[in-house]
Amino acid sequence: MPGGRGRIGVIVPANNASLEYDLWRMSPEGVTVHSTRTRPTRGCEPTDPEEFKRELSLAYDLLREVSDVVIYGRTYGTHRHVSYIKEVADLVIPEEAVEKVLRKLGVRRIWIGTPYVKQRTLEEVEYWRSRGFQVTGYDGLNKVKGVDISNTNTFTIYRLVKRHLAEVVQAEAVYIACTALATYDVLSYLHEDLGMPVISENSGAMFEALERLKISHRIPGI
Repeated sequence: MPGGRGRIGVIVPANNASLEYDLWRMSPEGVTVHSTRTRPTRGCEPTDPEEFKRELSLAYDLLREVSDVVIYGRTYGTHRHVSYIKEVADLVIPEEAVEKVLRKLGVRRIWIGTPYVKQRTLEEVEYWRSRGFQVTGYDGLNKVKGVDISNTNTFTIYRLVKRHLAEVVQAEAVYIACTALATYDVLSYLHEDLGMPVISENSGAMFEALERLKISHRIPGI
C-alpha cells in the first residue's frame, strides 16, 4: 500500500523544482510524498496576508486527507510571515526544522551557504545570529529565480562550501539554505569530506517530518 508507514504532504511554490526530488530520495521505504503547488509571490513575501492565508488553507485542505504530516516548502520569506502560516495549521517549517536539528546536535557555530544574492544571504545570516548562533562565514550563488536555483548542479553547491574551507572548519556544522536547491547528493559528499553535520532546508524538513511520524531513518549529512 502506498505510504503504508507514512505519508508526507508538501506545499511547494510553483517555481520550485527540487524539493520533491530531495524528499523522494530521502524517504525511507514505505513512506510516500504527496505535493500540491501554490502561486509564487514576489520576493517570497505575501502582499496580502489574508489572501495568502486563504491560498495556504486551500493547499493544506487538498493535502491533509492523503497526508499524516505536511511540510510548508519555502525557506526565504518565512521570517516575517511565519505567524500567518501557523494560523493555518501545524506545518513543518523547514527553517525551524533545521534549527531543531542543530540544537539537538548541540551546534552553536555554523557556516551558511545560499543560492541567493548578497542582500538575501545577509538576511539569512542576521536571522541565524538573532537565533543565537555564531556564523563563521557565508556565501551565495547570486541567483534569484526559483527555477534557476533548482537548476544548480551538485558540484556548484559543493564548491561554494569548499572554497571557504578556512571559515568552514571553524564551524560545527554547515547549513545550506533554500528548499529550491537539490541537496541530496551534496549533503553526503560534504559530510564525508568535512566530518561535520551538513544540513539543508530539505533534509531538516524531512528529519522533522519523520520524527513526527515516529519513523527512524538516517538522513544524509546528519
